[in-house]
Amino acid sequence: MKTTVTPQKRVKSLVPLSREHHFGLLFCWKIRQGLKNGTDVALLRAYTRYFWDNVLKAHCQEEEWLLARVLPQDNEVRMRLIEEHRLIQKLIELIQAGSPLNKELYKVLDKDLTDHIRWEERELFPYLQNLVPAEDLELAAKLLQHQHEPREDAFTPEFWNVKAKAA
Repeated sequence: MKTTVTPQKRVKSLVPLSREHHFGLLFCWKIRQGLKNGTDVALLRAYTRYFWDNVLKAHCQEEEWLLARVLPQDNEVRMRLIEEHRLIQKLIELIQAGSPLNKELYKVLDKDLTDHIRWEERELFPYLQNLVPAEDLELAAKLLQHQHEPREDAFTPEFWNVKAKAA
């Protein structure tokens, strides 16, 4: 039997972070497409570096900053978020180092990042919404200055749109 996941209602202050999760899931899809299309590993590595530097690193820092302001340091949820962010960062560092296991590392990165984003959307954000007063979340969001344009993934070439020759 297939279970349906109902979209979660977000408090306004968490919406910008939640929207950025879409980019993370899209990043994973693009990597999967690249692997499926036989995209050169060097191009996948360049895209991974680009995405980390331009989208994911700052997003992770903002989430950690937010949780540091609304949850105690020894909170299990906060510790899990930080640990998963470090694991994702280490995977990206291994990929950047040119590991001979790169193709397998991409699969692990895809699974781990997708699972992490799903956890944040389905468990972390509802937990915060139930635990932290809305005013505190709103103040934290204002301090994060989420009035900026959403981060963009403008990497080229768009290897995920075309079938590349096997490397």
